[in-house]
Amino acid sequence: MTAADGFAYRNGELHCGDFRIEDIAHELGTPLYLYNLDAVLERFEQHRAAFSSFSHRTSYAVKANSSLPLLQALANAGCGFDVNSRGELHRVLTAGADARRITMTGVGKSRADIEDGLAAGIALFNVESASECRLISELAEAKGVVADVLLRLNPDVETETHPYISTGEAAHKFGLSPADIHSLASQAAWLPGLRIAGLAFHLGSQILSPAPYAQGLRVLLKVLDDITPMLERAPDIIDIGGGFGVRYEERHGELLPGQVAAVLAEVLGTREETWTLITEPGRSLVANAGVLVSSVEHVKPSEDRNFLILDAGMNDLLRPALYQASHGILPLRSDDSHVQMYDVVGPVCESSDTFALRYPLPGLDRGDRVAVLSAGAYGASMSSNYNSRPLAAEAVVYRGRWHVARDRQSLDDLMRGEHPLPL
Repeated sequence: MTAADGFAYRNGELHCGDFRIEDIAHELGTPLYLYNLDAVLERFEQHRAAFSSFSHRTSYAVKANSSLPLLQALANAGCGFDVNSRGELHRVLTAGADARRITMTGVGKSRADIEDGLAAGIALFNVESASECRLISELAEAKGVVADVLLRLNPDVETETHPYISTGEAAHKFGLSPADIHSLASQAAWLPGLRIAGLAFHLGSQILSPAPYAQGLRVLLKVLDDITPMLERAPDIIDIGGGFGVRYEERHGELLPGQVAAVLAEVLGTREETWTLITEPGRSLVANAGVLVSSVEHVKPSEDRNFLILDAGMNDLLRPALYQASHGILPLRSDDSHVQMYDVVGPVCESSDTFALRYPLPGLDRGDRVAVLSAGAYGASMSSNYNSRPLAAEAVVYRGRWHVARDRQSLDDLMRGEHPLPL
């Protein structure tokens, strides 16, 4: 079986926890996202334990998966959150998150984003430009508060990952150069609405080696040492972001949080300063704890291949089309006989709407169901209504029960808020 947390075959039937996926799909229909929250929480506890030798805070990256029950489960377990918009902030507050454990990130925060963050009393803003510093200071001063900010360093560290999800090189739009940070620190007295509480970096996503984190931390510490004498109060927070790579298929590697913790400890060595370390895992907590369940609409033989056409498409799971990402695919009923090679595709009017080429599966017919694995991260959160296709339903398994997390979008929902011409 390819990579999956909390999913396994029992008596030839694929289960999520104790529940037969076929039963859930029969009740809710497909396409359907299904998450095992118990597996997510197990990953969270492993992550937290890996950094237990530090003064550490985990801030889950909400962009990976913003399902409300998932956010509730993490909040109840004591997790913090990294949000990229006022919408994500609203979601985590609705889920019961402690505002003092929330960081707001984003290269283009709007006035409304910042105002909502200040109103909620969030812990930190990750700042990415001098313009943003001025706006935060202005809004915080008008509100009579001082906002704690982390200056996001762009350490110009190369990572061996897809160029679309690499964020820590000088050519990328993210973060500030060391010279920019030095300049902002020298002007801190002129920004009375904010306090520079520390530095942050984020190198990208799906990183499979701990070495770039060590390299980024060395650059950060040098910048931190340079600016500390300029500040009224010494910065005491270091945020190394997330991006820990996960195994999408057995042939892929995985970056364990303990590997990252080990190189950070080596770089910090015998330094006596006490910092709070923040990590921002997203994909590594949720990717393999979610699947996209889909039904076979048609089997279409052609001259040199068989197309397996699913009812899920690139609007439901964009990663294969956008990143050429590979996901394991399993039938809900295990059958090793009569294995065939399929091009597994969706119904969307794009040739890029393809999940896998020449993929081995047992002979399948219209109405049979499959699970696209490792779909818990950047699946539902990146889905769209392209081709006017309703958003998929979502369900979760949690503590011995399964729950509907989001109803399937109706056709009326598709046009809600639109207004026809008064002809």
